[in-house]
Amino acid sequence: MTNDPFGFSTARKVAARLAEIRPEEAPRTDAPVAALDRAAATLGFLSREPAAENPAVPSPPAGPVAEAIVRRRREVGPGAQLNVKCPVPVYNRFVRFCDVERLTYWEGIARLLDLAGVDPQGVSAPGRDRARGTLPAP
Repeated sequence: MTNDPFGFSTARKVAARLAEIRPEEAPRTDAPVAALDRAAATLGFLSREPAAENPAVPSPPAGPVAEAIVRRRREVGPGAQLNVKCPVPVYNRFVRFCDVERLTYWEGIARLLDLAGVDPQGVSAPGRDRARGTLPAP
């Protein structure tokens, strides 16, 4: 009878050998911060540090300061996810419609529902042909 009835002795030996492995330390190559900042500035990256603290970063040009555009955040209340698989031409039409009208996708859907005469409860307007989605001829 063995001292290891479950056969873990081989696994313990392998674990012990793995524990002996130590990674080699990589040599440190500290690049000068000023050289890195100059290289970044030539590629168009600007430091967020004040220019007084970082002389390698060029100061912004003097003159009138351009104001940042503040994007308006639209609060619409609780949301729900809608995933739709549709033919590529229909998808392209919808995306193009939203781009031209400068609408988000949910606003585009709302606009199309309004144009179709569907009320907030999802009921079509009276007189609308439900099968074809068109109004009957006068």
